[in-house]
Amino acid sequence: MSTRKSADVAVGIMDSHYFTGRKELLDFFNELLDLNLSKIEQTASGAVACQLTDYIFPGSIPMNLRVNWEAKSEYEYVQNYKLLQAAFSKYNVKRYVDVTKLIKAKYQDNLEFCQWLKAFFDQSGVHREDYDAAAVRAKGKGANKVHEFLDRTASSHNSKAVPRTTRSTTTPKFSSSSRSTPSSSNNKATTRSNVGSGLKENAKKGSVHSAVADAELMKKNSELTTKVQDLETTLGDVEKERDFYFEKLRNVEIMLQVHQEKGAASDPGRLVDKIFKVLYAAAEDNIAVDDDGEVSVFAKDHQMYLQTSFLTSFACRSLSIHRETTFSQMLYDKFSGPLLCPSGTNV
Repeated sequence: MSTRKSADVAVGIMDSHYFTGRKELLDFFNELLDLNLSKIEQTASGAVACQLTDYIFPGSIPMNLRVNWEAKSEYEYVQNYKLLQAAFSKYNVKRYVDVTKLIKAKYQDNLEFCQWLKAFFDQSGVHREDYDAAAVRAKGKGANKVHEFLDRTASSHNSKAVPRTTRSTTTPKFSSSSRSTPSSSNNKATTRSNVGSGLKENAKKGSVHSAVADAELMKKNSELTTKVQDLETTLGDVEKERDFYFEKLRNVEIMLQVHQEKGAASDPGRLVDKIFKVLYAAAEDNIAVDDDGEVSVFAKDHQMYLQTSFLTSFACRSLSIHRETTFSQMLYDKFSGPLLCPSGTNV
């Protein structure tokens, strides 16, 4: 079984083609494919991409049968992109086509895809002098009226239309004075040689600058990666500490709620002891407060279960208990007198 060499051409995001303007792109499509596009969004149907791919890989797409040039809905656009993706797969073009974005006919998404198509065409080096774009798509749906369709739909897009370049249909005439002489031919040859040498020298300089720039970018990327890792570690520690103190606060709140519900039956002195036990407990002490306001030490293998059920318990109590006073007001109302610490000193 024969294997087909990949036809994919790597086009980096900093490639010069990604700085190609919309007018140059539209002129390119109009000239090569005999169209009258005036807006980038008109390429969103995928028909233009299909014909350009057929130009590069003859016969890769059934232009006369299935490409829809008068597609108006996103569903119809998708059918054209299926043909395009099938051709890319056949010729091993490893380019991800984000169809979901392109069919929305947004200017920026389609501009970037058109820039890539232009870069892919230029780097493929394909040139077909006998290519008749109108004849190739003649039997496609809406192909015979594609120019009228494009003129009619141009106003439905928001971007500004680009004036189309008028193509000359006459053969340029040359005067006798423009004919080449042996001396002028020699001068042109010398000029081409000098230009070629200059391009090679610029290419060498450009490769050196590119290598230096890549090294600097890699170093910067490594530094930023280290900073991100440090920040993630710090953030994890802060979140753990936040959860630790929030759980203490929640445990104290549960005990006070139970004390409030019991009223006179509750022992304030014992409540104070339990509060201090919770406040002074370390993380490894595994202190927990149950629904009855009692402090207990749970086993480490049950710690994960209690942590996951903590939020559920908090939500249930928040919904069932409605207090008119704030937490600080309740502390002041219930314990307005001096509190006796376990050591016997007043607070």
